[in-house]
Amino acid sequence: MTDIDEVYGHVHTGSGDQFIEPKVVMNFLRETTEYMRESGVISRNDLGWLKRLFVPPQGFGLARERLSDTRAVLLHGPVGSGRRSAAKMLLHELSDETSSFAEFTEEALSAEVKLFPDKVGYGQRLLLDLTRGDPDTLSARRRELPALRAALDEQKARLVVVLPYDGKDWADEELARQFVEMARPSGHVVLRRHLEEAGIALPEEEELAPELLQYLTGPLRDIAKLASLVVRVEKDHPDWWVSEWLQAALAAVTERREEAAKQVARYSEARQRAVLFAAAMCCEASADAVFFVAQNLMELLGLTDREKPRLEQRGHRSQLEDLEVRPDQHGERVGFRSFAYDRALRSHFWENYPDLRPWFCKCSENAVFSAWLSRRDRRNLVDRYLEHGLNTGCVEGIIQTINRWSDTERNSSPAYWIQFADQALVIGLNDRRYGTRFRRLVYDWSCDENLTAPVGQLLVHVCTEVIAPEFPEQAMVRLHQRARREVDPAEPTARQALRGLALADRGMLRRVIHRFATEFRELRWWKVDPDLFAEMLDPWCLLDDGGATKPLAAESVVRSELVLSWRTMMDNRPDLTWSTVRWWLEAAGRSWNPDLLLWVLVEAAGHEIEALGKLHVTARDWSQVSGGAPGVAARLTRLIDSYQGIDDVDYTVASSAEEASP
Repeated sequence: MTDIDEVYGHVHTGSGDQFIEPKVVMNFLRETTEYMRESGVISRNDLGWLKRLFVPPQGFGLARERLSDTRAVLLHGPVGSGRRSAAKMLLHELSDETSSFAEFTEEALSAEVKLFPDKVGYGQRLLLDLTRGDPDTLSARRRELPALRAALDEQKARLVVVLPYDGKDWADEELARQFVEMARPSGHVVLRRHLEEAGIALPEEEELAPELLQYLTGPLRDIAKLASLVVRVEKDHPDWWVSEWLQAALAAVTERREEAAKQVARYSEARQRAVLFAAAMCCEASADAVFFVAQNLMELLGLTDREKPRLEQRGHRSQLEDLEVRPDQHGERVGFRSFAYDRALRSHFWENYPDLRPWFCKCSENAVFSAWLSRRDRRNLVDRYLEHGLNTGCVEGIIQTINRWSDTERNSSPAYWIQFADQALVIGLNDRRYGTRFRRLVYDWSCDENLTAPVGQLLVHVCTEVIAPEFPEQAMVRLHQRARREVDPAEPTARQALRGLALADRGMLRRVIHRFATEFRELRWWKVDPDLFAEMLDPWCLLDDGGATKPLAAESVVRSELVLSWRTMMDNRPDLTWSTVRWWLEAAGRSWNPDLLLWVLVEAAGHEIEALGKLHVTARDWSQVSGGAPGVAARLTRLIDSYQGIDDVDYTVASSAEEASP
């Protein structure tokens, strides 16, 4: 029996001493993120990257006009015509420092999740992609859209709705005026734009082979995949002509599957097929790695007892040669003769043996622990496992794998292995089909009272690097849940990440304030929430208009929510309240409009005379120390009197509590 599926605890994977420390975990996570950015799984700037590659479909200009004039536009068109990319680019063109992007994800997939108008934030750019919605969801969203449009006008926000191709009859006569049909752009232009990004010049359309021109009439996502293969061929064969790169890449997506099916049919023995599967999953790894992965698959399937004793079988290298699995020129790593043939072979196994997929998942999971794989081999294996596992719907198997690699169930994962959980999780989060399920996994982690520190670091990492750019509100919720439960956390903490998220974006700060106010109002708050709320409330961010018409503190809804949250803090955490009040007083003293902050404090304390008195005394005492401002304290006193209906009186700041009355 091979034991590659029995590696737990602190495994030493290299030379030198072993360290399981927070900094080591973060180093691995950062390295994995950089690797995935370089490989294109994580874009360095998703919308910026899209803009460079985007070819506007027909109808894009009209959609831009409709969105500008009416704040909402409904896009429809054939599958593969670039509707979603067009929607994101329309919203990207409207971006500025005062607006934030958000996508209605759950609302697009479930009729049970309501699309309430209060989900629209001021100046937001919103996307609702209904292309995968069922009839019930489409009907529910149609009923809710008129109220949502009213909220768009009130909040000066904009919305793009992407509809299924057959969804033109979805809306009533009034909404139908917002329809714009997207027609597919030229496939040749799309391919040229992608290759130009990689520094490859595509020949003119009339110079391309007929079979390539035919392929370029397909969905745009297939053209993007073809372009990535052309780039791979160019790296492997820089001395080839462009036409040869194109031919090899096209063959990889059109011809290799048939070749793979024929080869598997020729070799019917279980051992032979297990070796082919292992060679495809571990392509470019060592021959020994292929052997042990194949052996593990045989054991998982319970087939080893049916074979002759190992010494009576053909040698592994001879078997590889029989199966046309070839070593490289140095004889160290194995592969196949044809470009991308390994991918076709993997697709054949994953697609044609649905009953064996759980075992393929388990074998791939185990293989990462194999001592015969290098770090590079492991990364390649994770990429391949996730590609084919997701394509064949093995989501729950992948979730189990991530939990094992991160070791949340055993509570003893070394830093080294968590990088592969990170890699798999990021791929899952970026998958449009199943990203929701992986975000649910992160949410489940965030609510786990016993989450290990390394997995806590992983959670913070993916929230900030992967979830926040596309789903900032979901990142906020997960970081908040984690921040509530952190005990001696490793940096960066969820608390730090939540504050960074809130203060980096005006729209996000508004949503964070709303979340805390909602928790306080509905009595769902935790003991630590006032501390978190106080940390989020940088008064300078509330006073900064950020180029908008008015600061956040001047918005009526934000102001009422600040008052509610401050009142909760005053009633329950006096130790925290008055130190935070001093911070606000300092900001008010440097502001051109101090009343924006002072009125919030007065209204929050106004429900109780004792709180108003304490607010007055705190301001008085603060005004008498270095950095204090007597004028601010005097102004606060006037506002307190005004709130109580007392006539305006000239005040001097008293030096003691007894002198604090007019």
